[in-house]
Amino acid sequence: MKTFTMTVAAFLIMMVTGCKEEKPAPPPAREVEVTDPATGIISLRNYSIDDTIYIDGKLYNYSCTFEPVESMPVLINPQGLEYHESRVSIDIKHEGSNVFSKTFYKKDFADNVPSDFLKTSTVVGVNYNFIKREEDRSAFYFIITVGDPDETSDNMAYPLELKVATNGTYTIRKAENLETEPLHPGLNIDPTEDAV
Repeated sequence: MKTFTMTVAAFLIMMVTGCKEEKPAPPPAREVEVTDPATGIISLRNYSIDDTIYIDGKLYNYSCTFEPVESMPVLINPQGLEYHESRVSIDIKHEGSNVFSKTFYKKDFADNVPSDFLKTSTVVGVNYNFIKREEDRSAFYFIITVGDPDETSDNMAYPLELKVATNGTYTIRKAENLETEPLHPGLNIDPTEDAV
């Protein structure tokens, strides 16, 4: 009985020691694209961004959704890879009411992107322009990028600024002063309270 107890104790010590030495696996890197095994066509991964912001003293909620579109014709990038087109949907609400809601495809940027480039590119990302958020809290400023969907490509990309007014009108132009990561926490605070 004593031998059995010592064997069980030794086994438990080995298990505990083994558990302590086992390191957790690092989190997997976020995949930005996925290939359909049947067709070989590549899709960029979908994602969403939701946040709140004070514009002219009123609290708004905006959401951006980026997603591939399998129902559109496939594009072939300069490297010869086949990709599904992508699109971006932006919704802005104030107190539950829609202020702005639109889905953007690459054709919506034909006035800002050369037509030859547009043929082999698609919408590749969306985010809020946080530098503009610091400079101007009278409108919403988003960055929508059109480019080669292959992230390893050295081909050019076109970051475009979408400015949305509180009445729902919008303009698109080449983005010049942009930053798509928050400069500091608490950017959804009313700017009139910032000085407090």
